Amino acid sequence: IYRGLSGYKEYVNKRTDNVTQSSASRIRAGPLKGSTNVRISCRFDYQPDICKDYKETGYCGYGDSCIFMHDRGDYKTGWQLDKEWEEKQKAQNDPNRFLITSDDESDEQNDSDEDLPFACVICRKEFKDPVETKCKHFFCETCALKHHAKSPKCFVCGMSTQGIFAPAKELNAKLK
Repeated sequence: IYRGLSGYKEYVNKRTDNVTQSSASRIRAGPLKGSTNVRISCRFDYQPDICKDYKETGYCGYGDSCIFMHDRGDYKTGWQLDKEWEEKQKAQNDPNRFLITSDDESDEQNDSDEDLPFACVICRKEFKDPVETKCKHFFCETCALKHHAKSPKCFVCGMSTQGIFAPAKELNAKLK
């Protein structure tokens, strides 16, 4: 005979103030705080046809009977990619990347004459009393002194000249 819910007596005292993981299945009180010593990580497999064990460790417990492909390709890690990228950047920023050199000494003598400029970079006219800076750039003496009064740096490359202008003997010999 059914007497209703109030017709029966409870012999177990339920404590609802201490809710734990084990007692949570009996009491529905909303979401429970997860354990702090367990970390959950998700891994997404974007290549489901490649054996993850073999790819990560080089070993698969299933051996030849594994249904996934054992990719023996060589993958570069992050530091290898970074190193290659830095080398490419250094090669792009190398100031001598377009420099053409020759092994013949006679060509070097001709090249040294060809390297010497025929006009001042500042005034764009023929040299009058040419001078040479520490960074091997040539200017007219008056142009160099006027530019040094404005800025202590080289007009061409921006390196500090410290006011040192040497007479350009090679250029004078070429001009005469």
